[in-house]
Amino acid sequence: MGNKKEKIVTFNVLKLLEEEGYIKDGEDNIVHAEKAFFAARVMRWIRTQVQEDPNFNLPAYLTMLMYYKLGTAELEFKEDGGGLMYRMKPDKEMNELVNSIIKSSNEIAAKAAEPSGSEEPT
Repeated sequence: MGNKKEKIVTFNVLKLLEEEGYIKDGEDNIVHAEKAFFAARVMRWIRTQVQEDPNFNLPAYLTMLMYYKLGTAELEFKEDGGGLMYRMKPDKEMNELVNSIIKSSNEIAAKAAEPSGSEEPT
């Protein structure tokens, strides 16, 4: 047997959470960490996936985690624990744009359906 030493990678979740903005200090020793506990679970899960699966799509999962932190996406573990479910939250600007397009389309359709006035009644 050889004397192979395993490379141990230190993974300080608390430090990483602070660096990434999940934990913020407030006034009077109050710490704001609304999403920190779930993010820590996700980070540990991602670390395990990276170690076990050489084809794991790390950038995609880090992007999901970033959107979760920013509040633009919901992130949760699947019931079987085998992965993460990710949903973008409705975006106010996008909803306003879609509603504007729908309104414009309805107005155009309504004008197209109106009689042109050049037709003589029979």
